[in-house]
Amino acid sequence: MINLEVLRLELNYLQQVVNRTLENMDAWKLGKAITVLVTYFLNPTTYDSLSLSHLQAVEQYLNQIQQEVEPCEYKLLLNNIPTIRNFLEKIKFEISKC
Repeated sequence: MINLEVLRLELNYLQQVVNRTLENMDAWKLGKAITVLVTYFLNPTTYDSLSLSHLQAVEQYLNQIQQEVEPCEYKLLLNNIPTIRNFLEKIKFEISKC
């Protein structure tokens, strides 16, 4: 079960890191992709071909951040977003069933 309040806090944290590391537009795009994925997750009948592209966008931002920040800072980020990582895995599982 995903605690939506914790997910919200972790998403805010991730967006702040993306904003600080990359730029504001990237943080906005990340937020948009996550919003779409949350909507799809809450109503699984809405999964479509774009679901995978939104999922890949979130993973791309995590990879970009990894390249831009120090390894210890990235590890700290990963330790502070376990709900997001869990959420992404659940989305992958749901998409694979469709």
